[in-house]
Amino acid sequence: LFKSLRLWNLLLDLEESLGTVQTTKDAYNKALELKVATPNHVLNYATFLTEQRYFEESFTAYERGVDLFPFPHEGAALLWKEYIKAFMGRYAGTKTARTRELFDRCLESCPPEQSCQFYLLYGEYEEEHGLTKRALNVYERMCTHVPPEEKYTAYQLYIAKTVKYLGVTNARPLYERAIAALEDAPASRMCLDFAALETKLHELHRARTAYSYGAQLADPRRDPDYWKAWHDFEVAHGNEETFREMLRVKRGVQAAFSTVNYNAAEMGAGVPKVEVLSDQAALEMIAAREGVNASEKPRISGFVQGKRTAEVADLDEVERRAEKLRRATNSIAVEGGVSSGKEEGGDEIDIDDIEDDEEEEHDELGGETEEQEKTSSDNHVSNVSTKAIPSAVFGGLASTVKNEG
Repeated sequence: LFKSLRLWNLLLDLEESLGTVQTTKDAYNKALELKVATPNHVLNYATFLTEQRYFEESFTAYERGVDLFPFPHEGAALLWKEYIKAFMGRYAGTKTARTRELFDRCLESCPPEQSCQFYLLYGEYEEEHGLTKRALNVYERMCTHVPPEEKYTAYQLYIAKTVKYLGVTNARPLYERAIAALEDAPASRMCLDFAALETKLHELHRARTAYSYGAQLADPRRDPDYWKAWHDFEVAHGNEETFREMLRVKRGVQAAFSTVNYNAAEMGAGVPKVEVLSDQAALEMIAAREGVNASEKPRISGFVQGKRTAEVADLDEVERRAEKLRRATNSIAVEGGVSSGKEEGGDEIDIDDIEDDEEEEHDELGGETEEQEKTSSDNHVSNVSTKAIPSAVFGGLASTVKNEG
């Protein structure tokens, strides 16, 4: 029950409203001792003491608060910020050493994600009440301590302060250090700033060198502004030779970045999945590229499509194939012990396959195939019933035979 925040909030409010200064101090001190206080209680306690003009005791309350809620607690940054502001508001520039000690203690334990605001406060304090050299050192520390996504802004501030207090020429080494420390995208932007500075100083050769170095970090597909700036610079201050050199560097950079897949890198995905084309899709793609109609011709009902696609124009060839079809039908019927009529589950006959098999057999037996076929037909003719082949088997060829007859 003694850790109930509702009861403690009620007690502290009653003490501040109806109690004395001492009873209020005792209530807040008891809450801090029992560790039931929150960062808001610490801020209220310090504010109460400041209103009662107990400044040192208010700073003591802040000290107890930052010890009770150190980094990375969510309330630590708020407590340190209010503590430093209250101390600077009270003593301004009279207790410089103690103020610097507060900043150093805070930054020593502060995580990089929350340190930028304290570095800015520290730098402003040194500019107003300290030394310029110390202020620049604070900004330099900020550039190395902040997270990578804030380093570009930190270096810009550091360079601007250096130009303000020490002059433009002293900013050159800072640009070089910033380009070396930053990642590719912010480093290329820093190269643009460096080249713009050198152009203002009419140091065209140094500006061109900055453009050339930053070009290695700027992909023309993703950073066209960089190449436009270099293009405009060469148009305004260069000649044909330097312009051709810029184009040569651009082609080299394009070749270097040609294998980079930005879609996979930005989405955080692994190796992109390769879709394999099916045979039908590949045929359609090739047909579309070659301008060929790959659609299959419709087959005639009851007729097997042969391997040869050319139509037979010779009538004698048509008759010879029909005769071979009849002999093959009779031979199959005799061997299977069934009539040559309708057969259930029978396979279709490919005329071209029969022709190829007979030609190979003719080569092996030296031309005796026809005599053996006739003898076989004579021996088994009594056991075979014959039937006329329907004209639908031959399709349009049957009408051609009748007309020729």
